[in-house]
Amino acid sequence: MTEPTDLLELPAALRVPVRCPTGAEPLAHSGGRAGALVLHGLTGSPWEVRPLADAFVTHGFSVALPVLAGHATSVRALQGTGWRDWLASADAALAWLDTRCDRIHLCGLSMGALLALLLARHRRPQVGGPARRPLASVALLATALHLPGWQRVAAAALTRLGWPEVLGKDAPDLPGAARPPCYDAIPLNAVTELEDLQDVVRRGLGPLPCPVLALHGAADRTVPCRAVLAELTGSMGPGLVAVSLPRVGHLLPRTEAGSEVVRRVMEHARAADLAWARSLPDRKD
Repeated sequence: MTEPTDLLELPAALRVPVRCPTGAEPLAHSGGRAGALVLHGLTGSPWEVRPLADAFVTHGFSVALPVLAGHATSVRALQGTGWRDWLASADAALAWLDTRCDRIHLCGLSMGALLALLLARHRRPQVGGPARRPLASVALLATALHLPGWQRVAAAALTRLGWPEVLGKDAPDLPGAARPPCYDAIPLNAVTELEDLQDVVRRGLGPLPCPVLALHGAADRTVPCRAVLAELTGSMGPGLVAVSLPRVGHLLPRTEAGSEVVRRVMEHARAADLAWARSLPDRKD
C-alpha cells in the first residue's frame, strides 16, 4: 500500500528487506490524520499483526507496520541486533507517521508491546527537535513483560557457557496448522537482549497520558498471562483496561479469537479518537 514514488521517503524499517519471505512485508499507508504504529514480536514478522494493521487501514488511519531490525531476513541477521536496534526501527516508523498525522495510536504484540511502552513513555515534545504528535491510545497484546522462570534460568546458564548460539523454538499453535513467516529459532543473544529490554520497561512502568488496553491469552505458553496483567494493572493505574481471553494463545491476532482481538483494539482506538476530538478547543469561523 505504498506508492512507488513514496519509497525514497520511507525509513529502512518500512521498506521490504531483500530476503523477506512472502507475507512478512512491512506496510506504510497514508490515510487520515490519525496514525497507527503496529509492532510485531521477537523472531516474528509483520504477518503476525497484519490483521490489526489492515483494520486500521480500513477505518481510515495512516498506518506504519515496520519490519524490526534483524527480522524477516535470517536468524543470522537477528544475531547482530539488540533491543536498541529494534526500538530504533519502531521509532523511525513512528517519525514517518509524525509527518502526516495529528495524533498517534500505538499497538504492539509481545516484544512489540514492550517497545510501544518505551515509545509512549518518551512521547514528550522536544525543544528544537522534530514534532511529536500526541498519543491517542496504546494497545498492548501479550506483553512480554515476563518469561517463565525456568527460561530465564536456562538462558543465564547457556549465556555463561557461551553455547549454543542459537536455540530451537516451538511452532505456534494456530488455526488450520498455519505456518507463519517467522524464524524457527532464536539467537541466545536475542533472549538476553529481550531480558534487558524487560528490565528497562519494568523500571519505568507507570500511568500513561492516554487510554491503555492490555489483552492477553489465558492459554499463552510463551508469556505468563496472570503475572503480566497483574503487574500492568498494579503499575499503570485506572487508565488501563486489562482483559484475559480464555483458551487463547500468544499470537493473538492470528488465533481463533483474532476477530475479537481486532474488534477490541479498534473500539479502543475509535473511542480514544472521540475523546481526543472532544478535548480540542472549540473553533469559531
